[in-house]
Amino acid sequence: MAFPLSELIGLCHLALSGSCGKGDTVLDATAGRGHDTLFLASLVGAEGRVLALDRQEEALSSAAVLLRERGMENRVRLMLVDHAEMAELLERELPVGRELSAAVFNLGFLPGSDKRIRTSAASTLKALKAVWPFLRHGGLLCVHAYSGHEGAVEEAAAVDAWMSALDWKSSRVTACGQRNKTVRPETLYLARKL
Repeated sequence: MAFPLSELIGLCHLALSGSCGKGDTVLDATAGRGHDTLFLASLVGAEGRVLALDRQEEALSSAAVLLRERGMENRVRLMLVDHAEMAELLERELPVGRELSAAVFNLGFLPGSDKRIRTSAASTLKALKAVWPFLRHGGLLCVHAYSGHEGAVEEAAAVDAWMSALDWKSSRVTACGQRNKTVRPETLYLARKL
């Protein structure tokens, strides 16, 4: 499988391909325009389930159109909710005993929309802490953090600190960044639960 190494999203998708399979349940915590949601839906197949949420109707509408165009709408449950409400959402949406194979967070704002509506350090940390217990052993948490918008540097630092504090005995965390990108660098965190 070829992917552009320069693009962190390609690396994220490669990691997800090795973590998700047919029939799995996965989470897109920041659905946006639906590109990660669509990719996850292709991995879990018709028997699987993607929980995809966003706090903006515009985002979910775009995601719904994309999923419908690709015939994947039946694999996805789109929900208008902020990822800060993750704990309640997962308790409500996951059947007892069901765990997530993967969760994806693409932080920041919806491209082409109001940049004042964005994720924050506080909401993201709350969501990450809520998701982690729902990941199965071997499950993958992907977080794509940016640094170019207001509050992004603080959010990325908070994600880095949280990821760094995960116990080595029960997880492995890898951080990948574009080291020579001097303007608005990005970091992809991949946390595998052992």
